[in-house]
Amino acid sequence: MSDLNIYQRINAVMKKITYVQKDKAVSGGGQNYSAVTHDNVTAQIRQHLVIEGIVVHLEQLKGELLIKRDVKSDIKMHLYSGDYAISFVNIDNPEDRVTVTINAHAADNGDKAPGKAASYATKYAMLKVFSIETGENEESRTYEAPEFTEIQKAQLHELLDSDSALGYVAFSKTVGNDVMMALNSSFEKGTISQAKAKMKKLEREGWGILKDYAGQISEGIKSGDNLAVGQLVDELEPMEKKLLAGLLTQEEIEHLRSIK
Repeated sequence: MSDLNIYQRINAVMKKITYVQKDKAVSGGGQNYSAVTHDNVTAQIRQHLVIEGIVVHLEQLKGELLIKRDVKSDIKMHLYSGDYAISFVNIDNPEDRVTVTINAHAADNGDKAPGKAASYATKYAMLKVFSIETGENEESRTYEAPEFTEIQKAQLHELLDSDSALGYVAFSKTVGNDVMMALNSSFEKGTISQAKAKMKKLEREGWGILKDYAGQISEGIKSGDNLAVGQLVDELEPMEKKLLAGLLTQEEIEHLRSIK
């Protein structure tokens, strides 16, 4: 058993590896740059972790699907966010460890977004803990803000003027979080705070209405009143129905399909 503590072991790894070559070209969103991948970092550092007796332990603290892919609404990618605790553990004394917490986002058009986020978090934890250079200059990367159309701007302002809570929630989910953030800049100076407050109010009220619909539908299904259930569903627009489905159980959704 080695007497080295975790900091001494980390220092020993730092002496052996100082640089990881960028191995992937990234393009999109108006940007083109090179990056280092999780697999490349792992390949370079793994043997030194084994030699020095360090185990990397990943624990997910929180996960959330911020945006769900919906081709009909032109939302092409899932966007996933996860909070992770990555620990570098002394194998001779597991209580001796260094832990860092990282939030990571990942997009994918299938089911790989959660895995990508976990890999991203682990990669950056290793790069930062071991102070490994990559040649990446993230601070200099520019962010291309998402754009909104004049039609979307007009729709949002109309919803706010009409206090349409349910319509606002459906609209925000249809255009996506990025566009909604961009739309925040569409208000005149001096009215932004008021507009944001109203948007929060409509968001809260809109979900309250949907939850009320879900409760009524659940009660209607339990009582066998399929006519009333069908009428409730028919009152909603297509996007509102999709949001409602997220508040129902799978059994309730299957029941709705059976009475169409």
